[in-house]
Amino acid sequence: MHGVVVSTARPGRPAIAIACLLVVCGLITGCGRREASDGAVRLVMTTAGGVKERDIYNQAVSRFEAQHPNIHVRILPISKDYYRKVLVMIAGRDAPDLMWMGQSFGEFAGRGAFMDLSARIAEEVDLDDYFDQPVGWYNIDGKQLGIPFAIDTDFVVYNKALLDEAGVEYPTDDWTGQDLIRKAKALTLDRDRDGRTDQYGYRGNVDSSAFGAEIISADGKTPLCNSPEMIDYLQFTLDVVHKHRICPLPGDVEQEGLDTISLFRQGKAAMMRFYTWSLPELRDKCADLDWDIVMMPKFAQRAHWASSQAILVSSETPYPDEAWLLCKYFFSDEFQRIMAFRGLPPSRKVAEKIVAENDEAPENLAVLLKAADYLYPFPRVAHLQELMEHFWNAAESVDAQRATPQEALQRAEKAMWRTIERRQ
Repeated sequence: MHGVVVSTARPGRPAIAIACLLVVCGLITGCGRREASDGAVRLVMTTAGGVKERDIYNQAVSRFEAQHPNIHVRILPISKDYYRKVLVMIAGRDAPDLMWMGQSFGEFAGRGAFMDLSARIAEEVDLDDYFDQPVGWYNIDGKQLGIPFAIDTDFVVYNKALLDEAGVEYPTDDWTGQDLIRKAKALTLDRDRDGRTDQYGYRGNVDSSAFGAEIISADGKTPLCNSPEMIDYLQFTLDVVHKHRICPLPGDVEQEGLDTISLFRQGKAAMMRFYTWSLPELRDKCADLDWDIVMMPKFAQRAHWASSQAILVSSETPYPDEAWLLCKYFFSDEFQRIMAFRGLPPSRKVAEKIVAENDEAPENLAVLLKAADYLYPFPRVAHLQELMEHFWNAAESVDAQRATPQEALQRAEKAMWRTIERRQ
């Protein structure tokens, strides 16, 4: 796995598909702006996520409405193809008043989809309480479009019992890539001696940023993937499978038919790469295991893949004041604490308190605080998905040994340039 990107619309879709989506979204939202004949303000907010997140948003809105009885909020959950459907709503001039946003934030910001909250935030929010970098992710061309309520990042989970059995010391937050390889080799076992590996030392990957490699420039105008650092990274993804043999072949993973939690729980991996949103499921399904987490190992540099979540205000809302009140609640200390079960609060004081009060697995929850100094998100640029797909295709061809890292990255670079030139 080379990272996480949420799917957005692809260019060239048939016009009939877009038309159908417009009809569907129109039916969902009620076609047109909300009426307020009784004097109350009615806001529509779109959200993504599963059932648990949906319940949390519903409860949060109920608390907000109790404090603001003249504001009624309708939550519109979109479980599949979230970004494309919201883009279609905006194109159909039926934009929601507030929108949940994650990795594809830049796709919308480049279209002017969000209200500039700079003045309101400067007047009402003390940004000194927040980690600088995540707040900066939502600053586009000097405009502060919002503040996240959670930071997503990666880490390594390890099964203490399997390491104890093999006599391998637990990894520490200062470990390196060489430490990872050495420990994983000792933890890769053919238990029944049938010639097949039953337990891998490590499953997953590391982020390319750990090698000092970049995919696209911060402004989205220059491909950076065809570099010696990226070649080293893709060579590493080959070596852990074919040279060190501490990770399974991509095809073997598919044949097992198990999700990542089940793989870890069943002892098919002693160490695995996971993300913050997996913490609730790890706590639930691995409650009978003795496990903990550790920072990603250092290669050329310490690095953690990162993204974030926020509720942002539409530039098209007819109720900017009321929408701002709701938006502000969603990055309040209260809501950050609520969402800390699956992400790092962007407020340093809230994050430190959550870590200090933690009394459940993982014991080393401070990993998330430490990772905040080494976050490497994808650039917040328009057409991110289309540009990144060229890199994913290259990485997959290397994994499948259909191309060398050099060949694959040369193709990816050329394809990115074509996309950039066409978009400009």
